[in-house]
Parts: sequence; structure tokens; C-alpha cells
Amino acid sequence: MPRRFRFVEILFACGVLSLIISQFTGFYYTFDEMNCYQREPGIVISYSFPFAMMILLISIIIQYYRRIARRIRIPLLLFAIIPFIATIIQFFTYGLSLQNIALVGETIVLYIFVLYDMNRTVERVNKLELDFLKEEQKTISILFDQTVTALANAIDAKDEYTHGHSMRVAEYSRRIAKEAGKDEKFCEDVYYGGLLHDVGKIGVPSSIINKGGKLTDAEFAEIRKHPVIGRQILSSISKSPYLSIAANYHHERYDGRGYPEGLKGEDIPEIARIIAVADTYDAMTSKRSYRDPIPQQKVREEIVKGIGTQFDPEFAKIMLHLIDLDTDYTLKEHEAGAVISGKR
Repeated sequence: MPRRFRFVEILFACGVLSLIISQFTGFYYTFDEMNCYQREPGIVISYSFPFAMMILLISIIIQYYRRIARRIRIPLLLFAIIPFIATIIQFFTYGLSLQNIALVGETIVLYIFVLYDMNRTVERVNKLELDFLKEEQKTISILFDQTVTALANAIDAKDEYTHGHSMRVAEYSRRIAKEAGKDEKFCEDVYYGGLLHDVGKIGVPSSIINKGGKLTDAEFAEIRKHPVIGRQILSSISKSPYLSIAANYHHERYDGRGYPEGLKGEDIPEIARIIAVADTYDAMTSKRSYRDPIPQQKVREEIVKGIGTQFDPEFAKIMLHLIDLDTDYTLKEHEAGAVISGKR
């Protein structure tokens, strides 16, 4: 803080002290027998204190002018200059209290400008904070997407015949949800649920997953555990409960003959009913160790057969609609495992 502020404080204290003394000595002014105000020779000294204080304040304002908020620079400078001018005029104009009037007026003006500047500063800080939060949220979203995608790729890598399966199921699921008129948030949820629907296969031996021939009953029982394992793995992600729900229920059937809980109809979570259609469709249109991809027309027939038994009728019909639109049969596994049209 500039040392001149200290001198201003000293001058102010001296001015107040001399004013008190003058009340008992008549050094500054007196009142005659008509109760009229009369200046005395010491009045010059009474004006010297505020005069000197204002000069110091003006010098400080000028020195630090560029550091002062732009909106209050001029009002603050006028706050010191106008009373300074008023002091000079008042000294030569008997009976007027211009100094007090100027101080009151400038105080009001300065208050208005300071209040306005504070409000603008608060708005600017709020905007910066909001922009920071949005950027942070975007970063978290990107990190979440990359983490989930990496995990999905790790799941698919365990099975040499399901490369890209999770990504395709996620894309099909999102397209079904979008065609069903679901909002953007739900479409994103079903996408990520589709990416991690098979995460439980991490807990299934690779020898079973990659077995070329028919599975034994014991091996099939191990495969059927992957929804529960997936739920256990994903249940710790409390902020995204739909992930564990999708993993746990995507093998339930609409007629109640699915697993692991044998839920029926709309008791099955909606996200799982959508993924069940997408998962089955991709399984039929992808190459396996024991067969090539099934022709699209045959896949369509199987989806039709599953309406109301294996699949929710609404979402199965939407899948049929997507198949009918896919005249070039692009909704299938590609050699490089690429994601089909409609990708993010």
C-alpha cells in the first residue's frame, strides 16, 4: 500500500483534532450576536487539510490508474478532483457548502459504478467457473468413453471370433433406442451398456470361450455365469447403474425363459431388452468358428420368430425396420471389425 495513504490518515486526524479545538477557541469561525457564521483567519488552515489529502489521493489514483478496474477509473478520479475543485470554490464563495455537496454526489455516483463493476465481475467469474465445469465434464466424458471402449476391446480380444462385437452391439442398440424415440441421454446410456454387456466374460475361461466344438453342459453353465459376473464387476460404478443392469439382464427373454433371473416381459429393464435384440442380431451376422455369417434374409426371419418370445416386440420390429433399410447388408461384421454406418 502506498505510504501516501498513511499521510492521508495523519492529515485527516490532524484536521479533525484542529476542528475540535476550534470549537472552543473560535480559530476557524465564530457566530456573531445575530447568530451569523463569521470566518476567522484560521479558516485557511481548515481548508489546507482536505486540500492536501485530495492532492495525495489524486496522485495515488493517477499512479495506479491502469490497475484500477476500467469501469470505475473515471468515477474514482472524479471523486477526488470534483471535491478538490469544490474546496477551492468554497474558499472564495462565502456561505456555500459546495465541498459537502460534491462529496455526497460523488459518493453516490462512485457507489453506483462500483456496484455495477462488482456485478460484472461476479458474472464474469460465474461464467469462467461454468466454462471450467463444462470443460471438466467434457474431459471426464472423453475419459469415460475411452476407458469403456478400451475395456470393451479387451473383452472382445478374449474371443478371436467376436472382434468388434461389443462396439457393433452398442451401435445397433443406440440406433434402436433412437428409432424408438428415446432421448439423447438414454441413447448414450444404452450405447455404453452395449459396449460393456459382455464384460462378465472376463471371468469365463478362455478355453471355453474359444472352444471350436459344441459346449458340454458344464461349459455352457460356465458361459451362463457371465451376466452375473458382469453385474458384480460393474456394480461398483454407482454413478452409472445402467451398466450393471445391461450386463446382468441382456440374456433375459421376453417370455421369461432367459437367464440369470428368468424375468418376463416389461419386468426386464428396457435397456436390456434393447441390447438383447442387438446382441442376437450381431451374433447371427458375425462369423463363428463353426459357421459363416448368416444371410440377412435368414437373420430377418429369425428376428420375426423371436417377436414376443425371445424379444420385446417393439424393439424387434425396429430392428426389422433397420434391416429393411439396409439393402446393401452393411449391418454386419466387417473384416477389419469396423463399425457400421451410424457410428458416433
